[in-house]
Formats: sequence, C-alpha cells, structure tokens
Amino acid sequence: MDRRKAIKRIGASFGAITISSGVISLVQSCNSSRTNKELNFFSKNEINFLDRIFEIIIPETESPGANSLNLSKFVDAYVAKNISTEDQKNLNVMIEEFITMILSSENKESIKDVENKTLEKYFSDHIDNGSMIAANGKNYSQICNLFREMAVNSYKASEYVLINKLGFVSIPGYYDGNVDI
Repeated sequence: MDRRKAIKRIGASFGAITISSGVISLVQSCNSSRTNKELNFFSKNEINFLDRIFEIIIPETESPGANSLNLSKFVDAYVAKNISTEDQKNLNVMIEEFITMILSSENKESIKDVENKTLEKYFSDHIDNGSMIAANGKNYSQICNLFREMAVNSYKASEYVLINKLGFVSIPGYYDGNVDI
C-alpha cells in the first residue's frame, strides 16, 4: 500500500474538478436534504469528522460555510464515483489512523468528544509542515493537505460559489443573430 501515490492520485483527482455535467449533477444532488443513511462511501463517523474539519477550513461568514454547502456530502459522492477502490481503501485507512491518533493523544473515546479548537490545533500542526511527526511516528501532513484540497475544490465547485461568486450561467446568455457589422 503506497499511501503517497494514493494521496497524490486523490489530490490530482480533486484538483481536476471541472465544470461538467457530472460535477454539476453531483453539486445539485448534494444541495438537497439528505440523511447520513444515504452516504455513498464514508461512514457516519468519518462524515461527522470531515464536517468539522471542513468547517475549520471554510467557516461560516457572510457567505455560507462548509456545513451549509454540504461539502462533505459532495466529497462523499465524488470519492465513491471517481476514486479507484484501492485508493478508497487507502483514504479510509488514513482518515481512521488520523482520528485514532487524535483520540489517543487526547485520551478520548469518540471524536465527538474532542473540541473543535483541539481539532484545529492538530490540523494546523500537520498542514504544510512535512516535518511534524505524531507521537506514533507517522506524518499526517499529506492527509491534512488532502482535507484542505477537498474542502477548497468542493467549495469552488458548489452551486453557491459558481453562481454568486464566479458568475457561472449554466445556459449561455441571450443570443442575437441580428448584429450590426
């Protein structure tokens, strides 16, 4: 299991999000009210964790945050449909190891018991810092960078951002064939 290659492939996949009919249908399906029973890939525990991490990355301000835009549901659908089975397994293992490291460091039973400030500390300690090694000897900077990449690219592909920030129009504007030359 080569985790570096898996993270690079997953990251490249999220970086390659383009405005296509498939991505737009994913965005529209994530805007409807769905329950955690309809998750495609992640477990309920992992989705709750991703919700919290994504809200740390993209908080609610005058524009909607990660939870309001259901970014974790988009990521769930995207990973289920576009990532290979081997990379999906590696992603699950990495997320579970990261959660386990946080739980063991904080002496907690569930990730729900860990405060958001504490999660933010673990996230910020490992992101963009390739030399930060956890107590178990593993480097979690790659998975933290992947979380950030997932959140940011999903945010940029959300319907709210496309329409309100980027001026995306799904149907081309008015066409007037009678133009003076």
